[in-house]
Amino acid sequence: MAERATVLEFEYSKHVTPIAIDAEKISPARLIPGSDARSRVEQKSASLGEGSASAEFSLKLCRKFVSQLLPESLKLFHPSMLGTAVLDLSLISLVFWIASAPHAPHLIASGGYSFAFYLVTFLFFAAQGELYRAGHRTVAVERFIIIKAIFWTTVLASIALKAMSPQERLLPIFLISGVSVFILTAVRWLWSTVRGANSAFDPHNVLVVGDSRLGQEVADAIRCDPLSDRCLRGFLPEHQFRDRFGLAMLGRIAREECIDEVIVASTDVQVAESVIRAARRNQLDVRLALNVEATGPPQVETFGSVAMLKIHEQQLPQWQLAGKRIADVVLASTGLLVVAPLLLLIAAIIKLDSPGPVLYRAERVGQRGHRFVCYKFRTMAPQADAEKDKLRSLNQRQGAFFKIRNDPRVTRVGDFLRRYSFDELPQLWNVLRGEMSLVGPRPHPPDDVEAYSVEDMQRLDFVPGMTGLWQVTARQDPSFERSVALDVEYITRWNLLLDFRILCKTVAAVLQGSGA
Repeated sequence: MAERATVLEFEYSKHVTPIAIDAEKISPARLIPGSDARSRVEQKSASLGEGSASAEFSLKLCRKFVSQLLPESLKLFHPSMLGTAVLDLSLISLVFWIASAPHAPHLIASGGYSFAFYLVTFLFFAAQGELYRAGHRTVAVERFIIIKAIFWTTVLASIALKAMSPQERLLPIFLISGVSVFILTAVRWLWSTVRGANSAFDPHNVLVVGDSRLGQEVADAIRCDPLSDRCLRGFLPEHQFRDRFGLAMLGRIAREECIDEVIVASTDVQVAESVIRAARRNQLDVRLALNVEATGPPQVETFGSVAMLKIHEQQLPQWQLAGKRIADVVLASTGLLVVAPLLLLIAAIIKLDSPGPVLYRAERVGQRGHRFVCYKFRTMAPQADAEKDKLRSLNQRQGAFFKIRNDPRVTRVGDFLRRYSFDELPQLWNVLRGEMSLVGPRPHPPDDVEAYSVEDMQRLDFVPGMTGLWQVTARQDPSFERSVALDVEYITRWNLLLDFRILCKTVAAVLQGSGA
């Protein structure tokens, strides 16, 4: 146990540098989407005087009342799972619709009440079983939750159906339930196969700060919980926070490791208070590990025998982000169907133009450092990557990205595809898989990301996109700093309307052929 703690401590000893950094003046380690827009609204409300403050207080009170009024099962419903819940209800509705076709009119003889009752009951039991909770679950675990939810839904629906119409037969309900179980589990298996094991879920990166014993208990508890969405990124001993460098060091590590949450595992009150202040200033979630055996009260989160007291949780626009994901899936899937003939035509032309594969598969760094394979139509000679280092001296960009005009590696067809951005159409598949979005900062290759400064890491706080604010405002600007500044501006100003505006401007830019 002590040996592993020492390894984790040594891993981060490289961050201890004798450079005085003013932690108050640097930007937060984690960017919150749309935070600038919300802060401007709050400032505007504050400037309007007491009337606005009273209205804001009333709104907060109303939200709190509604939150307390909601059933506990619905509180287990995470906004990021909204799309999955809608898909599940749509599939069950499809089964009901097929079953109520003219050849089987007796199924919905009691009207739409049985259908609505079935959906609501299923949603209740599925949420109660944490089917729509954020985190990592295997297909087998989700299958068990679905079977259990459908079982109790069938029982209650059968009782309700008999109470409403005693002559009603129950066999149709049993058939609907069986088909629903099969379809819901089959869709999940197919989706997990398409996405692959590495893209199963988005981990919640955790940094543990504190003494070796309690900190190691927390680390072991996180590792041993197979259903937890937390991913341990490292351990910092508390003695590094007893000088003026510790707090600035926390911000730097949080940015480099894409930290979401800091767990304070220290019995030193002064150290704990300093770490909590630094974590909140960096817009990170904070939890305090208690040095007592967990008894499991509702207000305390537990990992094994370690009690975790929630100190601060940064508010994220979860419902808006869920809406963005649903829009991505709908538009990307529709786009792939619409442009399928064009994709086949481009593939044939590339094959006839030059030898080599049709698709270019390149490793890219996405949100919070997650690496994925980005798909594009091949626009260069097959050996282009091997020649990249030889052409570094011709780079016309400033900073950590590479681009040159009249690139000798580009093929004849490739030049046309780049000018009208047709080469990026296969990335709709990356969008569908959840590795990219339609709008966001462009993903960069790993060798470019390795050249990032600590401040440049901010652009990794958001899902990468096929297009973005930089592409429609300053695409020809060679400055990497300008690119990062626009990415940061996009993240902090983000909302769905901004995405729509960028997409409209992107369509105009593509039609003008300004993508070269």
